[in-house]
Amino acid sequence: MAPNLYNLYVWYMTSEDAPPPQVDISFRAMEFHVEISISHARAHLPELLDNVRDGGVVYLTRYGKRLAALVPPDAAEYLDRLEDEYWSKRAKEAIDANEPTVPWEEVVAELEAADNR
Repeated sequence: MAPNLYNLYVWYMTSEDAPPPQVDISFRAMEFHVEISISHARAHLPELLDNVRDGGVVYLTRYGKRLAALVPPDAAEYLDRLEDEYWSKRAKEAIDANEPTVPWEEVVAELEAADNR
């Protein structure tokens, strides 16, 4: 019997030099968050994407630290909407407060001048 993702994760977190188990994983019925190294993710990307498609989240790690995440598109789109709403609100507040504006070219020039110091 092929190991499931949990067993693969336990093997990865506890083994030192043992060869990896043979993996034939079906994520279709699993909807949970997974943490896996980038090197292992490369070998199992189609299965990981199936997990994401089914609502799961896959955290990609390097040296045990989270580096990236595979998330369903609706989750990423939701974060984009939140960011757009935040910046729209900030812009509206600045306009409503009649705060002076600064041309973008001037902002860039100031930032570049600060970098050259």
